[in-house]
Amino acid sequence: MFAGQAAGVLRPALRIAELKDTVENLHAALASRTVIDTAVGVVMAQNHCGHDAAFAILVRAASTRNVKLRDVAAAVVSSVSQEQLTVYFDP
Repeated sequence: MFAGQAAGVLRPALRIAELKDTVENLHAALASRTVIDTAVGVVMAQNHCGHDAAFAILVRAASTRNVKLRDVAAAVVSSVSQEQLTVYFDP
């Protein structure tokens, strides 16, 4: 009987923790997307190419260097800007 009651209490607690992790991951994804989109714009301007070609360049660079796309994008953005890119996201 006690185990059934404990399981009833733990189930919602575990679900809340899972949802909290999901929210944090979505916020991180939105922040990464901003950096990636900015880097795509930089590559488009530097190479006079379209969005798809610029994104492919970033993906190829990330794959070649074996680093995450968001890290390559951050390096591209920082190479053209002395300021840290600030993401304004209000959930």
